[in-house]
Amino acid sequence: MLRIPEWVTYPGESWESIAPDEAGIDVDEWLKFLSDADVQGANWEGERHSGTDDWGAVLAVGGRVLHTWGNPDYKFQTASVGKALTWAIFGLAVDAGLVAADDLVNETWTGEGLLSHPHKYLTRGHHRALKWKHLLGSRTSYGHDGGFPVTNGFYWARASTGQMKEQASNPVPGWAHWTGDAFYDNYSHTKPGTQRIYSSGGIWRLSQLLTVLWDDDIKNVIDDRLLSKIGVRSDSWDWLPGREIHETYDFYTEMPGYGRFVDPPYEIAGHVVRGGGGWVVMSASNLARFAHLIATQGVWNGERIMSPEWLRSHGGGNKSLTSGESEHFTALGKVTTEGIDHPLPEELFGH
Repeated sequence: MLRIPEWVTYPGESWESIAPDEAGIDVDEWLKFLSDADVQGANWEGERHSGTDDWGAVLAVGGRVLHTWGNPDYKFQTASVGKALTWAIFGLAVDAGLVAADDLVNETWTGEGLLSHPHKYLTRGHHRALKWKHLLGSRTSYGHDGGFPVTNGFYWARASTGQMKEQASNPVPGWAHWTGDAFYDNYSHTKPGTQRIYSSGGIWRLSQLLTVLWDDDIKNVIDDRLLSKIGVRSDSWDWLPGREIHETYDFYTEMPGYGRFVDPPYEIAGHVVRGGGGWVVMSASNLARFAHLIATQGVWNGERIMSPEWLRSHGGGNKSLTSGESEHFTALGKVTTEGIDHPLPEELFGH
């Protein structure tokens, strides 16, 4: 069990600041770190944030802000960072006794009559052996083990043409049955647990399953059970619905057809299905709160919010990130930002 030192605090409505020497950081080394850092807005697949104020990063130590770059309150869709929230929502379900990682997913939902094609039904083919843990992947890896090979519609459609940059599902792995249609091909192509590949398509199926499991919009779940307890207001962030990702084919302007793999249902029992593979719209300041919860291993102001094994850091393809580490209780949140990828180098501490 992690022992949280007395000097660790928790932000209220706003963050308090901390000076480097108060945080146990060598001031000269810190100033050198800042001068060497080239933190700026990121450009990725058609998004252009360099040369603007439309980016931000927040670095905190022990629950207080050490430094910010750009605009810490700027909100934008944070790509795959949403996978970290999806993990947390599953962990909350484990804590509530609703599910276990080794359970078969079709015990919760079969998808019959709702998923777009019968071969996607969770009672058919390789899906019959599909467990929650396969869709979640490993805590230490961004890989996914459910046999879903589709990363996104753009890469999938062009994966055999030789025109694509290297990507997790390009070229298409030999165990997958490629038709070129990501919408049709987003299903379990091989026995779960035998192959690992980064798959937003698999996480999208997990989003649908979690919506059924909780019988609720998963944004409501994480708002009520986690984010509201760490000071993130429900109206201060958003989680884009899967339907919007599917229908916005120029979601990334240089990746036409990106969202084609996001298949129905987009609402289940009246609850909108959020894009669990990513697309959380949040500020760096609020992401840093989540990162601080990671650093404290699920404890906030003396209350255990959730079990620590389901809290993880994650980076997003548009250079967004949430990252927290417990040794020095450092937390980093950043949105469309590049130039800093780790809370702090170890050599800054202990002077």
